[in-house]
Amino acid sequence: MNRTQHSPVESPRDSTSQGVWRGLPLAGFVLGSLAAAVLGFGCGTANHKDQVAVADLPTAVRDGLDRVAKVYPEPLAGAKWTTSARMPGTDHPVYQVRGTNGRGNTIEAEITSAGRVIEVEEHGIPFSEVPAPVVEALRAKRPDFKHERVEAIYQGESPRPVCYGFEGSDASGKAIEVYVSADGKSFLN
Repeated sequence: MNRTQHSPVESPRDSTSQGVWRGLPLAGFVLGSLAAAVLGFGCGTANHKDQVAVADLPTAVRDGLDRVAKVYPEPLAGAKWTTSARMPGTDHPVYQVRGTNGRGNTIEAEITSAGRVIEVEEHGIPFSEVPAPVVEALRAKRPDFKHERVEAIYQGESPRPVCYGFEGSDASGKAIEVYVSADGKSFLN
């Protein structure tokens, strides 16, 4: 995920919340995503990665790639992995593998050196594929936001996206990114 702007994370205690515990899994996702952004994960940090040929990835990472296609069949149908890089700034190596899927969209998988899949992203999905609750929440909270690109983010072996990322601009024309949970109930930045 390319994070060009960070906003304070909103409290899970809002009018739709049913207590502190409800927001904990989402808070874990947000904290993990922000940590990943700080550590250099994402599209915008290509100059800070150690490039690794896909064929030269450690066996556990290649096994993770084989497994990820089965766990996330929708975004990875027809996947062709073209580039990979070892992410800097972590105690345990994490690899970001990029390519395209059968729809021609850019896909990314982040996998630990032990083969654990952190997340999968599909960039360039049509806005028409974003669930109605997400669109409604985005329009209600950010009415002046103009989206340019949309990504679906998959985690936790869920076959459906856990959130959607939107790159675009605010009313003043400033480039921003907005992340909304797949149910439309939480903004993740």
